Amino acid sequence: MAPIFTKRTIATVAVLVVAVLAVPAAASALPRMARPAASSSATAQANQATVTENLRNRIENVLRAQEARFNAASALLAKRQERLQVLASKVESLGADVTAVRAKIEESRQLLVQARERERVAAAAMRGVADAEDRRGAFRQARQQVREAVMLLKQSRVKLREATLELRQIALELEGATDE
Repeated sequence: MAPIFTKRTIATVAVLVVAVLAVPAAASALPRMARPAASSSATAQANQATVTENLRNRIENVLRAQEARFNAASALLAKRQERLQVLASKVESLGADVTAVRAKIEESRQLLVQARERERVAAAAMRGVADAEDRRGAFRQARQQVREAVMLLKQSRVKLREATLELRQIALELEGATDE
């Protein structure tokens, strides 16, 4: 009876086992030896710098669009305040008391100034997000500033609407008094 494993078969299997074990170890060791240790750190820093620069660009794009919308809304509100001021002067010249209307227009103006200032603060905070240690926290704070600016703008609009309705009521009363 012939032996199951011959010396030649055992030698061939041993060479294959050594080759299978040695080739992956040598292949994985080569790239580590080929590149310097500092290059992974330099690559990571370069990647981080690229990510930060991309974030800055995205923030600037968003801020430009946001600023354009905010400026358009605040300019329209300021224009309406001026127009209502002129109408209040006309109604006052007819003999009506419009001090309450003027007070609400002034409140609307003050809220608009506060909204513009808060929007500038929010934009500065948003620009600082890219360089912040805690980007999420910085973004939350900047977003809160933006929300407050929008809220102040809305409050200004509400005060102006109240002034408009009050002036309308005064004008209707004045018209009813002149018809009699």
